[in-house]
Amino acid sequence: MLLVIFFLLSSWAGAQTASAQEVSSCVYYFWGEGCPQCERLAPFIEELPLQYPGIQIEKFEIYRDRGNALRLNEYLEGHKVPSSFRGVPAVFLGERYLIGEDAIRENLEKELAANPATACPSPSSSGAGIVGEPCSLTEGCPVETQKMPTLITIIGAALVDSINPCAIAVLLILLSSFLLEAGSRKRALAAGLAFTVSIYLAYFFLGLGLFSAIQVSGLSDLVYRLVGILAIIVGLLNIKDYFWYRGGGFAMEIPRSWRHALKDIIYKATSPLGAFLVGFVVVLFELPCTGGPYFFVLGLLAKNLTLAGAVPYLILYNVFFVLPLLLILGLVFLGYSTVEKAAEWKERNIRLLHLIAGVVLTALGVAVTLRLV
Repeated sequence: MLLVIFFLLSSWAGAQTASAQEVSSCVYYFWGEGCPQCERLAPFIEELPLQYPGIQIEKFEIYRDRGNALRLNEYLEGHKVPSSFRGVPAVFLGERYLIGEDAIRENLEKELAANPATACPSPSSSGAGIVGEPCSLTEGCPVETQKMPTLITIIGAALVDSINPCAIAVLLILLSSFLLEAGSRKRALAAGLAFTVSIYLAYFFLGLGLFSAIQVSGLSDLVYRLVGILAIIVGLLNIKDYFWYRGGGFAMEIPRSWRHALKDIIYKATSPLGAFLVGFVVVLFELPCTGGPYFFVLGLLAKNLTLAGAVPYLILYNVFFVLPLLLILGLVFLGYSTVEKAAEWKERNIRLLHLIAGVVLTALGVAVTLRLV
């Protein structure tokens, strides 16, 4: 469901893009190595010559090239850009200027349509421009512009995702199957570890793919606004399952109609390699109903960080995501619990797990909506 929404939004955004036309304007684009806004904007800038074959884009990197930095200062002074908005990314087109990722992404094509054949911009102009929130000229993005997600937010969302009953139930079925067939706790441990590693890898690489898709599509701002609302909705649905379990004919779990097919797949896993492959299948089954916290975090990261900056957060998120699976594995292998006792505990506390997930997700959604994180 989440993926469907995302691709519908992507299609809508693409429909809004102006059709290719004859444009021969000269554009000066100033950017900085290490500027997150510049990195997010790069795919947009790279695609312009494909859409407008006649366009001329001159690029100037300012952090490593002092000459380019001095050139940008000359243009900023000449265009009388307010000092608080002087930074990169910045575009100069004719007598106009656009500064900041949002200003460029939302207005550059409009400016090209209005000025399809302008010469290279002059250092001085009386023309006006549109400014957003740029990265500073010498220090990169200031703290107020590049808001770093807090570890509490990332870990909280990961733990909410981790206590969903789906992956836990599959692990217990898998352990039970291996214990019944082989009667060996070591073999069951190997299968459980293989399953957990595959869950980790599947979630991690899926996160990288979705993160990149969000940024390349140019929808990071829209997704950021939507993730707060999404978190509140998913949170309230989980709270509903505490007071009215399966009320309305559904619960925030893998649909019962899918479970027989999933069990058949699990029982075919007769080796640790089979258990490893099962993990990837389980992710596809559970993501539509339990991916809310992950999509929430991806939207948060895509708004504020580059891919390189987001990777450590995704690594951390998925460590906490698989933590309960590792805990159950350890308890069963060391003899402190059995598969049956773990399954009974899950069923006995399933409503409470939904309540915890619901309260935390709703709180995170409200925090994002109010721009507190």
